[in-house]
This record gives sequence, C-alpha cells and structure tokens, in this order.
Amino acid sequence: SYLTSLWNQEAFRKKKGELLKTLTNTYSQRFTKNVLAIALGAAVFWALVNPALSLKAFTSVLIVACPCALALAAPFALGTAQRILARRNVFLKNVHVLETLAQVDTVVFDKTGTLTAAGVGSVNWQGTPLGEAEERRLYSMTRHSTHPHAVRIGEAIAQQHYPDPVRAFLETPGSGMEGSVAGHEIWMGSAAWLASRQVTVPHFPGHGSVVHVAINGSYRGCFDLANALRPDTSRLIDGLSAQYKLALLSGDNEKERERFSALFGGRADLRFNQSPLNKLGFIRELQASGKTVMMVGDGLNDAGALKQSDVGVAVVEDIHAFSPASDAIIASRMVPRLHDMLRFSKSAVRVVRLGIVISGIYNVIGISIAAAGLLSPVVCAILMPLSSVTVVVVACGLTSWLGRR
Repeated sequence: SYLTSLWNQEAFRKKKGELLKTLTNTYSQRFTKNVLAIALGAAVFWALVNPALSLKAFTSVLIVACPCALALAAPFALGTAQRILARRNVFLKNVHVLETLAQVDTVVFDKTGTLTAAGVGSVNWQGTPLGEAEERRLYSMTRHSTHPHAVRIGEAIAQQHYPDPVRAFLETPGSGMEGSVAGHEIWMGSAAWLASRQVTVPHFPGHGSVVHVAINGSYRGCFDLANALRPDTSRLIDGLSAQYKLALLSGDNEKERERFSALFGGRADLRFNQSPLNKLGFIRELQASGKTVMMVGDGLNDAGALKQSDVGVAVVEDIHAFSPASDAIIASRMVPRLHDMLRFSKSAVRVVRLGIVISGIYNVIGISIAAAGLLSPVVCAILMPLSSVTVVVVACGLTSWLGRR
C-alpha cells in the first residue's frame, strides 16, 4: 500500500535486523563454491578409480544439492510470524523487525497512553466554570490532536458540540498545542510551557496529569486527568523484569513516582519531566552502553525516541493511525501482551535456525552419498525438492503452532 511504501522510505529505515539475511547470503555463496568443488572432486576421483561412475557422481552431486532450502527458512518462518502478529493487531514494518525483537535486552516505556489507558479515569476542570462557547472552542482544539490527553479532554467535554474552525493550529511535542478559534487565541499544555509565554500559572497539585489552559494570553484553569493503568500491567512488568532491563520515561511531573516505583519494584530507571529530546538522549545512552533497546510509546511525543531505538513500537487506540518513525504499530489492547510478543519473536528466529540446520543435515548426507556414486540422478531429482518442501512445512507449521500457543 501507499502507507507501507512511505513507511519503508530511506528516512525511516534502520540498518539493524538483517543478521539472518546476511547469514543466509554468506552460507549460500560458500555453499555454491563447495558444491562445485565436491562435484569436480568426485568426478576426478571416480575417473581414476571407476570411470563409469564419474559422470554419475558429478551430476548427482549437482542435482541433490539444495541451496534454496537455506534461503527458504527465513522468509517462510518470519513471514508466517509477521502474518500471525498482524491478525492480533501488531503490525511490523518488515520481517527484519522480528530479528531485532529477538535480540532486545532493554525495554523503555512511555507512560501516558502506553501503560496508562486512554479514555479511562476522570477528567475534572479546575477553575471558574467554562461557558458553553469556551467549552466548544476547547473541544474544537482537541479534535486536531491525537495526543492521549487531548483525546480524553475532547471526549469529556464533547456534549453535542459542533466544532468551530481552528486557524493556525500548532502542536509542540512534549509541551502543548495552540490555535485560533473564533478569533480567540487558545493555549493548552504544561505549566512550564504556558509560563514561558508569560502566563502566570498557579500551583496545582492534582491527582494525575494536568493540562493548563490560557485564552487570549490569560490563565483560565486546568484539566486534571486521573490516570488508570491498563489491565494486566502489573503482570506485564513482572514478566518483563525477569529477562529485561526496564525504564520508564514520562513527560509528566513526579507526582506518580511512588505509584510507578511500586509497580516496577525499584528495578527500573524511572525518569519524569522528560522532553522528547531527553527521551531521545536516554535511548542513545543505552545504545552507547551496548544495549539493544525497544521503545514503547505514542507516535507523537516519542517520535525521536522511537526512530532512534533499535525497535520502536507505537501504541495506538486506532490501528489505522500511522506512525512512520516506528518499526511496529500495536493496538493499545495488546500492550499487556508485549512479553508474549517478544517471546514469540525469539521462537520464530529459533525456527529459522532449525530450518537452516535441517537443510544443512540434508545437504551433508545427500551430497556425501551422491559423491560416493550411490545415488542416481533421478533419485536426486526427487530428493532435492523434498528437502525444500520439508523446510517450508517445518518453518510455516512450527511457527503457526507457536503463534497459537
């Protein structure tokens, strides 16, 4: 599709995750040279010992050898795995993402919209009650953003409002959004962002994330968004922490540090008040220390970190949302299954290696017998495609079985 072709543009391409392709190509090149050498060696040997077997051994070795089985293991196993994940609303940019997923040793989470569920939890207005016209203008603003906070606020204040036209809309990742609605300049975002625009923002402790609002340069109030964790988040963290180094990056303040410290059990690096550049820098630090990093976050504030990470996973409420900086797009309801996805990726790569081993065993035995002059070319012509069929059946069948598990 058009979006897939855009997703695979050079600007979003990563060089990692082609180990199996390189391995297959290397083996195939060596395989061809070795087969030719063995065939010629067998021909020369039998020409001296028993000339009647010379041509038979030469042709039998060339026919029974099956380099295609080596090349079939990876595309069939990984392609099947990619298809199985897509059925569960986990969409990968390409099959090479599975290879990198199998190598991941560090998982970094965004908080809002990733571990916390969008649309769940209360949204309370703090300040002088909004008038109907003001509420409609704020609703109009939120409709232009896919950020989880904006979506929740819009859903909370919709109430049959018909949106007004929004002019000169601009969203600053990690800070807020601004625009002109019905001739009124509206700013919605963090306290620090509004303060940088000379808006006096009163201290508000809140119970969750806070989105402050200024209209025509004057502070109007704030939305207090209580955050609710996704179901089974605790089970997910417990499962991952046994095998992976974990980290949490959040653009919100530290009000929920204690809550997430209890969730991660002190085993993770928790960082709050993180800008998109801070998140990007943190990913680079981990990679510089030799870590293979999977970043899980939304496709907006975390775009830089998603692109920088070895595997960027964009969590979306609507699976049709497109995030080109990511390597995978995953439906939000699948977040608690991330541990299963990682385990399945490792299993799929093991299936590829098993296919290569099966192909290798067949070729060693088949070529040895053919070089000994014990196989006729007709029998070799039957055995060669059977080896390819065996590799394909094992790759697809075993991967499908693992997917059902």
